[in-house]
Order: sequence, then structure tokens, then C-alpha cells
Amino acid sequence: MKRIQVTPRSYPTNLIDKDWSKRKITHKNVNIQEFLDVVHDMEFREDDVWIVTLPKCGTTWMQELLWLLLNDCDFEGALSRDQELRSPFLEFKFYITQDVEESLKPVQELQSPRLIKSHLALPLLPSKLWLGTNKVIYVFRNPLDAWVSLYYHGVTTGPNYGKTLEQYMDEQVSSQEYVTEVIDHAYEFYQLRKEPWVFYTSFERMKKDLRGVINDVSTFLNKSVNEEQMERLLKHLSFEEMKKNPTTNHLWERAQHSHTTHKDAGKEKHNFVRRGKVNGYKDELKPEQIEKVNVWIEQSLKENSVTMEELLLLNDE
Repeated sequence: MKRIQVTPRSYPTNLIDKDWSKRKITHKNVNIQEFLDVVHDMEFREDDVWIVTLPKCGTTWMQELLWLLLNDCDFEGALSRDQELRSPFLEFKFYITQDVEESLKPVQELQSPRLIKSHLALPLLPSKLWLGTNKVIYVFRNPLDAWVSLYYHGVTTGPNYGKTLEQYMDEQVSSQEYVTEVIDHAYEFYQLRKEPWVFYTSFERMKKDLRGVINDVSTFLNKSVNEEQMERLLKHLSFEEMKKNPTTNHLWERAQHSHTTHKDAGKEKHNFVRRGKVNGYKDELKPEQIEKVNVWIEQSLKENSVTMEELLLLNDE
């Protein structure tokens, strides 16, 4: 898959001491640079909360939890309005319109407290975020599971229709450089996990102990949750409920794509919340493909002196 290299306006040198000149960042949108310059200078509100992830890493799941905590567990409000309207995806407006001037309007027009979602890497996020005065939640997931999930999302939206999973993986995960970029995305936030304004977790940890993650996130956000609210959160955030909830399956987002819809969109449909399984890639990818990608992943992990178990918090009690 063709990607272009992008250059951050500046780097978070106050947060992480490393040679940022060697940090390569690419993007599939060839017109993204001007938008990134606007994002760099974005204005904040003191109660803004950010959720940052790579795609298909449990973003929607965590986003729903965060919105509910920030809005006093207003389940009726959550069920009556699409998540994308309650908690906008920073890059989305630009992706569908390519209009830089209008790109931040969904975020700018949102009432406080704003919960803002982004898939951008740390150096591409607004520079004011690096000051540490706003809270950020980061969720990572085993990249192999995320890539498989992304494949099925692309089948539904059109670009991957007619492609096998094997073909997609060969195109998407095509180089050591791309894999390193993915690992860097997570590792930079992993390095910041002990900062008081950063909450770092993983899809795998949420699957293992959702109640524990809810408790930890509520403490991080200074929000109390009573037992009745906890039980309702656990049900609302269960895989079964998330899968059948129309407000968390990106139906509004797909409707906005109507004028740019791929010719093969909808020919084969998969729910946005599809399997929600840890290590599900083992059932779907061929062993030799897993081995090939894992070599690249291990090399990238080694370069950062970190393990996948550490990034996924699998060793944490």
C-alpha cells in the first residue's frame, strides 16, 4: 500500500529524549500534511480528554466507556446518539472532504467536556497535548489481531472486497519500516504510561479484566462509579451489547461516506464490532504469514528494548 512520508512541525522533545530525526512517519492520505499543520496548532479546552489508538485496537470500546464516565453514566444519552457525534474522530472530516479549513469544525463545535479520538502518532498530535495538562487514554492491541480486523472493515467498505486476507496482509504489512512505525506509535505512549496525564492500557487487558479497567479509568478521570452503575457499564460494554448497538457500529460514519463510497462497498458486510477475540489472528492467518510478520515485529520490539508482553500489559497484575 502506497504511503507518503509526513513531517511533524515539531517534536515532543520535552517528553521523550531520543533522536527524533530518525522517527519515520508515513500516511496513506497524500494530502495530509496541511491538515497536520492545522492540528499542530489546535486550541484546547482545559477539560478536553483524548483517546489515541491505532485503528481497530479497541478504540470504540474504550471510547464508549470514557464518554459514559465523562457524562455521569448517561446510558440513555449514549443509546440515543451515534458515538461519532458524541465523541468526534479528529481526522474524519478532513478524510471525507479534504477541506482543511472545515476539518476541525466537528471538534470545535462540540460542547464540553469534549472526548476527542485520534489515530495520529504522538509527534503529529497537537503540540499543546505535550504540555501534560489534558488527559490522554491510549489503547494498544496485538497488531496481528488489529490488521485482521482492519481487513474485514475494508471488505465491508469496499477497498478489500475481492481480496483474500493473505493478499491484504502482503499489501498492508509489506515492510520492516511499516511495522516499526506501528510499534513506535505504541511504545512512545508506553514510555509515558507513568505520567499523571496518561492512561495506557490494552485491548487484551480490557478483555481479561474489564471491571478492573473501568475502576482504573474512573480513578484516572476522577469519576466515581457505584456498584449499580458498574453492573450497567459491564453489560453495556459487553461484546454482545456492543455488537448489536447501532450507535457503536459506525453507521453514521459510513453514511457520511455516501459521496465517496467505494464501488464495492456493502457487497460483503461485516459488523464493525466483529469478533472481539484475543489472538483470533491464529485462526485466520497462515502460519508462514504469521512467522514472516512476527520477525518484523520482534525486530522492531528489539530496537525499542521492549517486549510485546510489556506493550500489551500481559505481565501486569
